[in-house]
Amino acid sequence: MWHVPRLPLRTAASLRCHPLSIGSRRWQTTPSKASKASSSLLEHRHLIGDESTGLTSYEAAEDAQEQHRARFLTWKGLPETSRTAEDCPRPLLLSFESTPTFTLGRRQEDLNEEQKAHLERPLDVHLLRHPEPISSVFHPLVKKTNRGGLTTYHGPGQLVLWPVLDMHSSLYPRYSVSTFASHLEATTQQFLSDLFDIKTYTNRDEPGVWVHAPSGQPRKIAALGVHHRRYVTALGTAINIDVAVKGTEEVNPWARFVPCGLEGKRATSVVAELGGAAQGRVFDLKDLARQWAAIFEEGLVDALRRGADLGR
Repeated sequence: MWHVPRLPLRTAASLRCHPLSIGSRRWQTTPSKASKASSSLLEHRHLIGDESTGLTSYEAAEDAQEQHRARFLTWKGLPETSRTAEDCPRPLLLSFESTPTFTLGRRQEDLNEEQKAHLERPLDVHLLRHPEPISSVFHPLVKKTNRGGLTTYHGPGQLVLWPVLDMHSSLYPRYSVSTFASHLEATTQQFLSDLFDIKTYTNRDEPGVWVHAPSGQPRKIAALGVHHRRYVTALGTAINIDVAVKGTEEVNPWARFVPCGLEGKRATSVVAELGGAAQGRVFDLKDLARQWAAIFEEGLVDALRRGADLGR
């Protein structure tokens, strides 16, 4: 059975870093607890398919997303005289940590058998900073999706966040396609800054969140991929927390392909950017998702907190 607790949200003010000692910082998190329906506008569900690892298959998360999306589309298809505010679905944030999966963009050419087999090769995953340490060999899934872009990866140590909402709802200020993308990026930037003191930037021509690289290759720490149907959103963002970003193809999934076709650039993670400061830390992705949700909800209700519109 899928474990999908509804989690209470926190205000962004409670997410600030607190100094421990000279030369060290830590982020403050509170263990997540399942609760009854929140009074907040945004509903948040963190999906867990395997209690022993905390992982969920990409396909199970996709099913949960499409079920809620169908509720929105059904409600929007009713005559206006039949719609009531009480029956309108609430915006939902689905978060999860996926089993290893390579996803392809909708306009991307299908892979040939050799290319597909290359991505499906066994992948060694070792996450010792996980609440339940993972050390196992996985056989990645390769899946076509309805997002734009090219190949990307989702897997253990990466936090995936999919808001399912109506961009033209009367419950909050309207979104355009570009302002919704900007809100996802701005939320992720604030999340990384507030919790980990990681400074980032965005680029109109290269969606996602990037870490500054005064010398060397630009580093992508969070991917962005969104799909809209009648203004109802699907997919969202994926933040590399403790996923492997270095090493050979046996352990580093990013070494098997060019992420989203971005030659000359590479993937990074929170752990890679923190370096020695990550030693001894445990990264609870369920709790981190709850804190991202709190920041996202601020922009949901206040358009001024959605970040700069890059005009995509």
